[in-house]
Amino acid sequence: MITAQWEKEIKSLRESLKLEISKISRGSEINVVKHICRSNLESKLDRLKEIEEILKIEKYKIVFIGTIGQGKTTAICHIFNLISDFKVSKTIGGKSRNVIETKELLATGSGRTTICEVILKASAKTYIEIEPYTVDEMENLILEFCDSIADEDNSESEQKIMISQEVERAIRNIIELKISFKSVMDGDKKRNQKIDKAEELFNELGLEGLKKTALNTANLEFRTTTRIDFDNQDSEQEWIKNTFAAINNVESKDFAIPRKIYLYVSSDVLSGSDLSKFDSVIDTKGIDENPIRKDLQKYIESQDTICLFVTPFNAAPEANISKLIGYHLTSKSKDFHHRFVTLVLPRKNEPEKANEGDGTWEKGIQIKQEVIQTVFRNLNLEFFPDNILFYDAFRYYREDIIKLNSDFYGQEDVQADKNEFIKAIADIVENRRIILLKEIGDIQESFKSIKSGHFLTEIEITAIQNAIQKIKNLRELRKRVPSFVYEHFIEQYLEYYHTVCRAWNTKHAVHRNFGYYEPRDIDIYYNGNIVAAGTSDDEMLRKFTKEVRKELEYILFELTLANESLKTFIPELVREFHSFYDDFIKEVGTEIEDEIERKLSPQSEKSEFWNALIAEKGREHKNGETYTDNVLQTFRRELELEPNLNDFLQSKAEEHWEELVNKILDFFGEE
Repeated sequence: MITAQWEKEIKSLRESLKLEISKISRGSEINVVKHICRSNLESKLDRLKEIEEILKIEKYKIVFIGTIGQGKTTAICHIFNLISDFKVSKTIGGKSRNVIETKELLATGSGRTTICEVILKASAKTYIEIEPYTVDEMENLILEFCDSIADEDNSESEQKIMISQEVERAIRNIIELKISFKSVMDGDKKRNQKIDKAEELFNELGLEGLKKTALNTANLEFRTTTRIDFDNQDSEQEWIKNTFAAINNVESKDFAIPRKIYLYVSSDVLSGSDLSKFDSVIDTKGIDENPIRKDLQKYIESQDTICLFVTPFNAAPEANISKLIGYHLTSKSKDFHHRFVTLVLPRKNEPEKANEGDGTWEKGIQIKQEVIQTVFRNLNLEFFPDNILFYDAFRYYREDIIKLNSDFYGQEDVQADKNEFIKAIADIVENRRIILLKEIGDIQESFKSIKSGHFLTEIEITAIQNAIQKIKNLRELRKRVPSFVYEHFIEQYLEYYHTVCRAWNTKHAVHRNFGYYEPRDIDIYYNGNIVAAGTSDDEMLRKFTKEVRKELEYILFELTLANESLKTFIPELVREFHSFYDDFIKEVGTEIEDEIERKLSPQSEKSEFWNALIAEKGREHKNGETYTDNVLQTFRRELELEPNLNDFLQSKAEEHWEELVNKILDFFGEE
């Protein structure tokens, strides 16, 4: 295996750094100057390890993240050639006609198409695997569906049971109680009459009878198949389309509801596709009112992942997407902006119709790109302009049917847009590589300056000592952040819980699962982490510590302004500080997450707390009482027990802030 030039440079530089650190450490006395030098070199070593791990990534994962029903699955299919022509019946000019249309292989309906996350990988042969829900999880979903049938006539939106279209469709297929339509005469006209077999069975047997029949029909324990291979009976594209739809909709009696679907695609299907250039392409579950999710965080924090935040053209950048991007970009040490992409999906000549445009696609795209950049700037978010991409899968298609408008365009036009998109992703990866290679050079130059013996003057040493004292004065957070700011944490946490779990049945499902509800990616313990940290610089912990954080930054920045020699030493410390601060936020959030889990334990039927919440469903309420108010009050009482969660947040914030300041002081050899 050929060793790259950067690998040789890192190896040589690492050895030199270790040698110099050892040389400094062997000295008879480690004064402030030597300690700063050693800390600086150790920081360089750590950073080189991070750079090396990133540069070794051979293939990136490409992760599409977006709101439900905004077209990310459609875009994925067209970009990576997961499309084919199929004969369909379509009404044109008031008449039903058989036409050939281009269809996505992962499409199973309009809007909310996929029931779960889908992972696409290039492979020697085509097959599909699933990661299934457990029998208990599927039973809970079926019971929840039955409750929704009984709740059909509930007119209060907050109390009405809400189930996603994908889950309802899957459950109806499993329990064989689908909705159908029949044509009936209404006076002189025909109309379609809805026939809901689940509703009919409920009217006949009642809720308990419906539940018993549904569970018996489901045969959940026999749904054990997790893989199916292409059988060579149909065309490969047709097999993928039909089999994926059957698995996604749970039409087969052998498959459980999928938690994840893995689609492995052969080169025969991928002709002309660039899927093999990437480790995988991931179509995440669409985000709703809960954009900050644990499953997305896993990808966002992974160094081998390019995250594409998908947003429709007119709303770009969409509110939920801005919130999610902003939440993560507030972490300055992570360099997320190197891997974050805003992917805008125009529809129906939207760029040509842009305000202040000239009627051309190019001008409309330019205007929208400037709008997006302005939004990010106003939110104080660092985002590379080249990381704002546009792709319209149907730009060259006809208006009446989904087919290439061959009167004006050819396949080369379609392919050119795909190539442009793939090149933009490749450029993002390459730009990241260039930035890191330059950083290796910067580390080398900085190391040379340190080795050349630029000793600090008395004035510079005095400046450091003054800075140290200022930093020590910031060690006690309680002197800068008053206690009363923590007093509203429990209420904000409960408000967030209510926002994420708006419908009562969602709350009840969370209660039955002791704080979790995977079909909606709800984890109330992780939500405590989010609320404690703050979803932006203007909320909770990030807001409370904003001023003192800036003060610390300024003390370090002031050192580099006033002292030329310190420009060699301090940049690493500033980077370290950003990392320390992000760790501080994460550590306090994790402590809150763990404390909520402890307070609400045991997570089982033995818990009086969870049993009280579960029993709230169906309980007769007094005048003025509501299900939601009672649930929130039960939570409130538990979280206010000693130690009160508000007080716990304060104590952990102060504890971890002191640790942060001590880490900075350690850079200077101080305690």
